[in-house]
Amino acid sequence: MELVDIYDRFGRRTGVVKDRSEPLKDGEYVMAVGIWILNSEGQIFLTKRSPEKRYMPNKWENPAGHVQAGEDCTDAIVRELFEETGVTVQKEQMTFLGGSQSSYGFGRDYGVRMDFDLSAVKLQPGETCDAKWVERDEFWRMAESGEVASSVVEHMRDYMDNFLKFIGQTEL
Repeated sequence: MELVDIYDRFGRRTGVVKDRSEPLKDGEYVMAVGIWILNSEGQIFLTKRSPEKRYMPNKWENPAGHVQAGEDCTDAIVRELFEETGVTVQKEQMTFLGGSQSSYGFGRDYGVRMDFDLSAVKLQPGETCDAKWVERDEFWRMAESGEVASSVVEHMRDYMDNFLKFIGQTEL
């Protein structure tokens, strides 16, 4: 069971806590977070969603997940990144890129510049099944072809300018 805080339409915690598997009522939202990792060669780190996932199986994405009850967004990123990949990041290393909103929740995305070898990645069974570094052009090709989860691409639109600056690109 994974407990999450419920947020109102303004992104404020309501004080209600639910099991994440429970359906949301009208006016209830959850918070999700994502981390974009860029290495010193300018490559973007992606993970592949497990084929066991109900939503978007076998699609590539940035490491992400839901904020658990009582967590703040950066704590959730530290936890999710470690759970899904075994990679550790310090909250102080992260840069806020922007937020997004959908019909069921809010998203907060961060960026970090760091290097690590793929052989150090420990995939989480049931969550991630592969990981890789991709060049910027390859990332955009993957997004265009549908290899990247559509929710990732949709949410990026809300913070695209900051993402482009983060990866050192001036336009698409």
